[in-house]
Amino acid sequence: MTSHNYALNLLFFCLFLSPLVAQSIIFDGIWEVLERWPILAPRYLSLINAKLENFARTPETVGYKVLNNIRIPWTSTIGDEVGLFPIAYLARLSYYRKHPSGLYNRSMDINISTLVATEYVVPWPVRLKDGTIAADLGWPGQEGHGTFVWADDSFMGTGLLSHLSLLLDRRDLANMAGSMLLLFDNHLFDSQDGLHFHGYNDFDQEHSCCKWGRANGWIMMAHADALLAIARYGPSTLFDSVLDNFKKHAEGVLAVQSPSGLWHEVLDVPSTFLETSSTAMFLYSFNIGVSKGWLDSATFKPAIQKAYSGLLTNIPLNGEVQNICEGSVIGVDVAYYEARSRNYLLSSPGLGSVLRAIASMDI
Repeated sequence: MTSHNYALNLLFFCLFLSPLVAQSIIFDGIWEVLERWPILAPRYLSLINAKLENFARTPETVGYKVLNNIRIPWTSTIGDEVGLFPIAYLARLSYYRKHPSGLYNRSMDINISTLVATEYVVPWPVRLKDGTIAADLGWPGQEGHGTFVWADDSFMGTGLLSHLSLLLDRRDLANMAGSMLLLFDNHLFDSQDGLHFHGYNDFDQEHSCCKWGRANGWIMMAHADALLAIARYGPSTLFDSVLDNFKKHAEGVLAVQSPSGLWHEVLDVPSTFLETSSTAMFLYSFNIGVSKGWLDSATFKPAIQKAYSGLLTNIPLNGEVQNICEGSVIGVDVAYYEARSRNYLLSSPGLGSVLRAIASMDI
């Protein structure tokens, strides 16, 4: 079965999962699939656009509140309610730039994305002294208040900025995203194996137990997207620094790829199950790296093919992706991650990464 058919099986299924706040990565992936295979667009455009319009026009939704200047309280982490959902609208903007339509008005997509970036992401109040995006919530047994760094937030706190920079020519946002990722790397990267811990507590300068696969996937995708944004503005020391960290991380991840092409739920613990969403995130990021000449093709192309073959084994004809971990807080031990549900209905962001990975093949 072709990539086109796998994407088709996933599209309709993904559209009817959770609310848009949790589906932003899914919508990003959907628009990327439609850009890649425009033949699918007539079947889905009206449905996708209706969901986006409803989320912005219905009074109780976050989208409506943003557009109508109704202040939304700060949540426990930066991407929970507000910080990430506008990438669904930016992905639509990107699609219609390449496929113009007289029925499309870009003003709402630009407004909702710009407002969230300037009102909720850039001024995020919980940070370490060095400016790193942080959270009040940590993991059991740890003290601290506003001192916890989550690997997930590397994407939740920079993804919108990177997307917005590319589409609206905002170099300041690209620089902000890249600089923030360097801070995350400083706190989470393990130079011994090239992987990232899921969490860090600055209060006692302790890392969490484990190197969760999806946490590393969030970080790698965040770097890939930020590099695309920063590169637009020419050579810079910031680009070189972010790229250097991206390469080191890619090499670390490559070293723990299983013979099946998939990656484990906890990357450096082979006894944990082989997990789909992290594989998709690494696949997407490797594809970006190779296509831009940032990663060595001879080294990473075989890994990409293995990862893609492994990924497809977890996508049945009915679109119900298998072995995909639900969302997770920072765990206390390997057993916690191994016990996470693999119910696809609990993994909206993970499903979105599968769409992005499929759309990225042979870019």
